[in-house]
This record gives sequence, C-alpha cells and structure tokens, in this order.
Amino acid sequence: MTRSFFRGALAGAICAAIVMVVALLDPTLFGSEWLLGDAFSRSIAAKRPPDPRIVLVTVSDESMSILSQLNWGRPPYPRSLYAKVIDELRRAGASVAAFDILFAEDDSAHPDADRELAAALGTMPTVLAADTQPARGSAASLSSEFAPKLWRVEGARSGAFTVTTPVAQFRNTTGIGTIRLASSPRSASVHSYPSADSVTAGAAVPSLAFEVARIAQNLPREAHRTAGSFTFGAMRVPVNSRGEMIIRWNGSKARPSRPGDPKSGKYDSGMISYAHADIHQLVIAAMAHDDPEFAASLGDQAARLPQFEQRFRGKIVLIGYTAAGMLDLRPNPLSPVAPGLELHANAVDNLINRDFAREAPRGLVLPLILVLAAVAGALLYPIRSQLGAGALAVVFISVALAIGYAAASHGVIVPNVAAASSLALTYVTITVKKFIAEQEQTAMLRTTFGRYVSPQILDHILSHPERVHLGGERREMTILFSDIRGFTTISEASQPEQVVEMLNEYLTRMVEILLDHGGTLDKFIGDAVMGFWNAPAADPDHATHAVACAIEMVRETAILRERWLSEGKPELRIGVGVNTGEAVVGNIGAEKVFGYTVIGDAVNLASRLEGKNKDYVTEIIISEFTKERIGDGFELVYLDEVKVKGKEKAVRIFQVKT
Repeated sequence: MTRSFFRGALAGAICAAIVMVVALLDPTLFGSEWLLGDAFSRSIAAKRPPDPRIVLVTVSDESMSILSQLNWGRPPYPRSLYAKVIDELRRAGASVAAFDILFAEDDSAHPDADRELAAALGTMPTVLAADTQPARGSAASLSSEFAPKLWRVEGARSGAFTVTTPVAQFRNTTGIGTIRLASSPRSASVHSYPSADSVTAGAAVPSLAFEVARIAQNLPREAHRTAGSFTFGAMRVPVNSRGEMIIRWNGSKARPSRPGDPKSGKYDSGMISYAHADIHQLVIAAMAHDDPEFAASLGDQAARLPQFEQRFRGKIVLIGYTAAGMLDLRPNPLSPVAPGLELHANAVDNLINRDFAREAPRGLVLPLILVLAAVAGALLYPIRSQLGAGALAVVFISVALAIGYAAASHGVIVPNVAAASSLALTYVTITVKKFIAEQEQTAMLRTTFGRYVSPQILDHILSHPERVHLGGERREMTILFSDIRGFTTISEASQPEQVVEMLNEYLTRMVEILLDHGGTLDKFIGDAVMGFWNAPAADPDHATHAVACAIEMVRETAILRERWLSEGKPELRIGVGVNTGEAVVGNIGAEKVFGYTVIGDAVNLASRLEGKNKDYVTEIIISEFTKERIGDGFELVYLDEVKVKGKEKAVRIFQVKT
C-alpha cells in the first residue's frame, strides 16, 4: 500500500477521534444530532400507523365553545363533567381511562362535583395525573392516600423528585402517573419520556404512560432500574442515563393549523395522528342517557349513539387539552405545537407494543465511525481531482446517513451527525493538507525551474505539476552546448571589466534565445552555455527546437560581433554542439545543495561535438541521432564519422548551415 493510503487513513482516524471526543462531552453534538434525528423521525413516523387501541378524548377549541352553549361554562370545568365522561367510557366498554389534567386542589365552588368524580373513579380502571419536579432541599411529604399507588423501584435514587398528587378524595382512582415532560438537552423538543420519578426510598411515581401500560397489561407495581433499562413485570424498557424512554413516533399528521406560523399557538385537533373524539361528544352522549328529554332533542343524533360508543370498546382512552389557550402545547419531532396528549399516546403505544428505540452502544459505534473515517481518508487522499474527492466524500457521507436512517427505522439511534462530521472533517483536512502541499510544490517548482525555463514553460509546469518527476527519470532528450572560441585569449587581451560586460551581454542573449525556443537552461560552464529540451515539460519536437535555437544563437552572435568590432572590442565567435539521446534528468546533488540537471552519454557526446567545431572550422555540429529527428527543414552538410571518447562505434556528424 502506498504512503498516501496510510496518510489518508491516519488523517481520517485523527479527525474521527476529535469528533468522538466532542460527542462524548456532548452526546447531542451541540444539538445537531436532534435536528437530524427529528428529520428522520418525521419520515419514519409517516410509515408507522398509530395503534388503533389508543383513543384520545380532546378538550378542543370546538369543545369549549359547545360546552359553553350547554351551560358548562369555561375551564376549569366542574369535575362532574369528567364524571360524566368516565360514566360514558364505562358504558362504552373502554378498558382504561387516563387524565392528562391535574386535579391538585378541591373545587370549593362545586364540592358535589368533586364527589361525583370521586364516585365515578371507582367504576372503571382510571389513572389520574400527578406532577413531579426535581427536588430542591428536603422532599415534600407524600399523602398517605396515594402511597399505595406508588411503584417500588429498585435501583432508583431516593427522593430525587417532589410530587403533587390529586386531591385526597380521588384516592379511588386505580393509579396515578406523572405528566412531567422534559425537553431534551440542547433542544426545545421532547424526545424522551420518564419511566418513574423517585419520591421516597424505594418508591416512585410512574409516568402516566407507564401506569396506563401497567394497568392495560395487568403488571405489578414493582420495577427494577439499571444503567440502561427499566423493567416491570415482563416488560423491559431501554432507558437513557436520566431513566427516560426514547419515544418512537407514530403517524405524521400533527402540524400547525396555519402552516409556516408555528408561533401562532393554534392547533387543529383534526390533525391529531391518533383516533380521537372531542370531549363534548361524550358529555352529550352521557346527558342523553341521563335525560330522555335531552336525548329527544338530539333527534337522529341520539340514534347514532351506540355506533359512537362502539369506538371506545376495549380501548385505552387518554383525556386532555388540545385547545391552544390551555398552554399544553409541547414541541416534538413531528410538530412544534403538538399537544402533550399526543406525547403520552406515543409513549403508551411504544409500551403496549414493546416497540422501543434504543441508543446504539457507544463502545461499538464510535470505533466503527473511526474505521469508516480512516477508510474514507485512505481513499480520498490519493485522488488528485478536487471534484472527484468531493464527490467521493459526498458518497461516504450519504452512505453514513443512509445507515443511520435504516438503523432509526429499526429503533436503533446512532450518532448520525458525529459520523457525518467525522467524514466531512476528514475531507476538509485532506483538502487543506493537499492545498498546502500543492503550494509547497508550486514554490519548489518555481524555485527549481524559475531561472532555467521560459515563463510559458514554467506556467505549464505549475499547471500540471503531476507531470514533473523531480526524483529523476530516464527519457529521450536533446542537449545543446555553446562555447566561445578563444575566450581565454580574449580575456587576457582585455580589461576585466570589459570582459565581464561582454560576457554578461552575450550570455543574457544566449539564455533568452534558449528559453524562447522552449529549452531548459542547465548551467553555465565558464563562458559555455548548456541547455536541454523535453524536460521538465514534454516537447515532441525537441530536436527541431534545439537546432533552431543553435542557428539563432550563431546569428545573434554575429550581430553582437559586428557591433563590438565597431566599438573596438575583440572579435567573438562561438561553436555549438547538439545531440539527441537517452539521458537521466532530475534533481541531482547533495541533500542541501542540488540542481535540476541532465547526465549521461548523450550529454557527453553533445559536449564533444561542440569541441569538434575547432577541427572542422564550423559553428554548429549535430549528431546523426539529432539529424534523424529534425526532418528536412534545415540545410545540413555531412562532415565525417568520428569516434568520440566513451563510444566504441563511430558517429556520423553534420554541419548545420546558418
């Protein structure tokens, strides 16, 4: 495996580790886990029909208006109204009735109404609401009337909550249950549901849904709480560290009555997911049974009462407010203005069907995220295309979210945002690392080639750095050597300042010509110029460009020579040797001092050919290898076959006419 593979894997693992540390410190990952989880919940809930065994009886805005017309007044209603509701539910054959309404004080204005409700509570299984709050200081005393209604819970922290119970005369109720609903950390929505709140040593007030489920399934009032579960009877409920059950949501019809305006505070009870009836319908049915004259006034509606009552036979009935003015609206993943009654209904649904959500074990999930990020990093790092790397990162994140959605569909909550964040951070980190590396490579290329090649070639190199192999490679190249004839004699006969001036002007023009023809300047060797073609940028016509460069060098030298002679300066002539062949090109030198150069027999031959110009009184000599690659575009004269040092076979050489 390549080094980039391991670097990418290490980057992914480190990024995942960082995200996991944050996730351990804040399991909601700054609340974003809930936001994504809510979106998943809405989609999944649409595919999960509510249990038809659960029916809601709602005190809606419509009910409040009709009850007022029937002379029941406005809330809080006399409790005889709820007594009639219980009588009607008993008559209809409901299995259990639970109130999401707290009766914490005697109704001094209607004492007979309280007695009516107390009597009705003993006629069928009922659950009344209690209210629990975290204890501050010493726990409040619990009235002895409701002590038998508490659960014995092993493993619960003693006295963690204070409790407000119904009034003492309602002790005939089958059970009580807290209606406390707490928002999730870093989220305004309710995602979980209490199991039982401990109020005395070993005794706890169950939540409304837990008590309803216990009665509906005839389970004991004994429970055991551990770090991850709450068990009562044959039911084992997964709970979080606060002893709360994560709710699995059913149905998705609950929405604000005016879409786009959740702050309106209005709620349309017609959009409740669970089967429901308005409370005034039950009150009217009960009044019809009690008063024949009232029943007669109903006309055909009275004849339909048996059909209406059939809706409640064998059902679990939850009774509470959905009217906006009663301030019982609780945000949840399905709606920002859902009534608390629906939250209790979803919790009951989960319990009676043993359909629970549970958090995936961190000891398993977090290492899997680390491995996923490491694999993603290993695959992303070698990709040169930023678009390709981004597309692959999107694929990885999409797969992670798809897995999270599939897990949520089966009731397993995984840290989706932590997984996606690990992958996103891995991509960003690798992208930044590549950007920095590219900048460093660009700076190195600019430093290495900036003085050796033309600006056009340098731009090409910087645009395609992957085509440049700085470590050294073998390729076919054309090498050029240019040298001044008799420079030593000229130096000895002239003033040093004049020599330097002439040499600088000459070399400047020679280098400009070399770069203009696409060559790479290798080095100056005294007054000699060495250059080559086909590296670092590829040049398929390297031989042609080198010969053309040699011709222009000779012509430019002639122009300089004429001017210098007119100025009384020494005569200047050059010789050029050109050869084509395989050579090794790359950064060669010591670890701290090196240069981009070319070495090999082809280089040595080019240097020898430059020296042969003295013997044949010529200015440009090329080898047969160069001749084979330049076509017929130049005027050549065959000179000889020469055997140069290092070559066993003679090489044919040619003069290039200028």
